[in-house]
Amino acid sequence: MIESVYIGSFPPPFGGVTVKNALLYEELQKYLDIERLDVMDAKHLHPTALVRLLGAMLGRKGSVIIGLSSSWRRRVSRILYYLNRKKARRSILVVMGGRIEIDQKSISVINAFRRIYVETEEMKRQLESAGANAVSLYPNCRRRPDVSCTVSNTVANKIKAVFFSKISIDKGADVVLAAATRLPEIEFHFYGQIEGEFRFEFDQAVAKCANVFYHGVFDSVISDAYSELNKYDVHLLPTRYFNEGIPGVIPESKIAAIPTIASATENTRSLIEDGVDGVLLSEVNAERLSGALLKLANNPELLDRMKIKAHESAERFYIERYGEEIAECLNH
Repeated sequence: MIESVYIGSFPPPFGGVTVKNALLYEELQKYLDIERLDVMDAKHLHPTALVRLLGAMLGRKGSVIIGLSSSWRRRVSRILYYLNRKKARRSILVVMGGRIEIDQKSISVINAFRRIYVETEEMKRQLESAGANAVSLYPNCRRRPDVSCTVSNTVANKIKAVFFSKISIDKGADVVLAAATRLPEIEFHFYGQIEGEFRFEFDQAVAKCANVFYHGVFDSVISDAYSELNKYDVHLLPTRYFNEGIPGVIPESKIAAIPTIASATENTRSLIEDGVDGVLLSEVNAERLSGALLKLANNPELLDRMKIKAHESAERFYIERYGEEIAECLNH
């Protein structure tokens, strides 16, 4: 096996990119002689980390896996491109998130690497159209749970909806609250950190609306998010966030066997098949969200079919499907 160095950011703190890196690194350890290098240590000018980072990039032996967000990925990949192209040809880029630079210089850098992995089919198509040679899919994965969630039968007009993200206007929490006032027969359950500016409005809604419940910040490190999400019938993500990436909560809701009602963005379209395993909202407002929820509440057979399809579509988000293939790419 070829000795490899995984250059990424790792927890703590726990965030989208750090969790992705920790998961992929752990999976690749099954197949590779690999060590990890936390770029955050180098960012803080830790001397040992800086020496290791330079050694990993400039050394002649082995390969590197670059699992960084955009700015750091651009810096590290271009150092390899300009100073150690032989190593770049043995190495891979793993794009963490839903955006990547697509210009002539970026494509030239990408093509210097053995392979680039992206999270969506749309990103893959865009890169290939721009001239990238070796592009593969590696979605926002999760580990397969020891016990699979079961698909619960919907009780007509008694559905429970869950919001499982940062509680803010950007994420559409206000739209969910507005829908809750329109639909008193549906329960709305919130998990997540409340954004400071939104706290007063949110606390008032929880106190005023008998069908709105707040459960605090869910600790996914010590508790099972899938089992918690599985208590509900539908997951809500009517985000307005202009820089929304690949929401990890959508694959998690699929594993939990519940469909998602989400804003129709480029990235959510890659995760949800509208009307099959979820619902995509062309406009983010209480009227559209209420209409989608009411349709499901009045049609439990439809919602049950969506639950089944959501659970089936979770298969493509299990990391066990990808680790060996990525390792073989490096060992080839």
